[in-house]
Amino acid sequence: MRRQQTLLTCCVIALGAGCLASCGGAESTSVKTTLASALYVRTDSNATTVWAPRERLATRIADTAGLEATFAVDAWTSASVDIVTAATRNLRTGAPHVVQEVRKEVTGGAYYEFGVVTLSGGYRYSAENDYWSHGGVGNLTIDLASKNTTLVFTGLGSSDQVGRSGDPFWRAQQSSMGGRISLTQVLDTKTLMQLSWETTRVAGYQASPYRFVAIGGAGTCKSTASLCVPEFVPDERYRSAAVAGAPRARGVRVSDGREYSGYFDNWGLLSHTVTPDLAVLVSEHSTLSLSYRYYTQGEADFYRPRYLSAPPLGYVTRDRELSAFYSNRVGLGFSHEFHLSDAVSLTFGARLGVARFRYLAFVGLRQVDALEATALLSLDFH
Repeated sequence: MRRQQTLLTCCVIALGAGCLASCGGAESTSVKTTLASALYVRTDSNATTVWAPRERLATRIADTAGLEATFAVDAWTSASVDIVTAATRNLRTGAPHVVQEVRKEVTGGAYYEFGVVTLSGGYRYSAENDYWSHGGVGNLTIDLASKNTTLVFTGLGSSDQVGRSGDPFWRAQQSSMGGRISLTQVLDTKTLMQLSWETTRVAGYQASPYRFVAIGGAGTCKSTASLCVPEFVPDERYRSAAVAGAPRARGVRVSDGREYSGYFDNWGLLSHTVTPDLAVLVSEHSTLSLSYRYYTQGEADFYRPRYLSAPPLGYVTRDRELSAFYSNRVGLGFSHEFHLSDAVSLTFGARLGVARFRYLAFVGLRQVDALEATALLSLDFH
């Protein structure tokens, strides 16, 4: 099954174990090598469970250069309402379609600094039983005004192949290409300003080969629908997002942040996200963090909870991610650094989050409650 990455997310490595290849950053100058292992687990009231372990190795090969490699696995099982009521039966066994997938991903990256400029880049390849993807990212980072101003220019792209489980002859192509510009500005000794803009063009097959849409009836293929047709959406999508944030230190032990992001695309989807957070240094080596996220979006132009008849352009979907909904998420995190010796330190981190999603116009599903947990171990050699 296809997974869409969130715009303006440089990398997803739990609890802040950085991603130099994607974000253009480097390890702390005192750290020569980092070995990190993370496990993310999610379960929700919509019969979906995700297990996602991740391993990462990053090393400096010189004072101005470094390498990184990451291996990740996503094991995903779901018999959610939207899958059961909109999916065709398994093509091989005839049984109702229940999703059980394992995605494996490897990434590699490098950076090189010369003067106030840093060049970095990375390559990613992922594969599962019905989706194959590879892509790359390149960054140009420029530090100005004695590193009080940082500009990052990013180019990214991917080429994907979509398959269908049980049908080895069915294939469809998808590609994406985009760019991002980011600005980080030191406003005073305690405050940063962070701004970012990203635009991406996605072309090719963007529906789900398993999702069928009811025409007429109560809105699901299991109801009294007169016709059930494969999902059909536009083959071109322009996605844009802007982010503004202002983290600030409140003394030597407390910092807070506030971030807003807005998203829109040519499918008519518009969303807003507000994310305040608070971090407290509870001891010299321990940090406690609290975060909140509110997200709201409207529906795509061609989305309907029920299609009473075939629309003029033929676009039909039962993708709840294209419906109107909002969500609230609260997260609590803790990390502690152990100094094993002058040359080695160990960091342990844990994060727990709860979220509620409210769907405003999706037949068969009104609310999903989710529980997320992340654990991280990071070994740093100085």
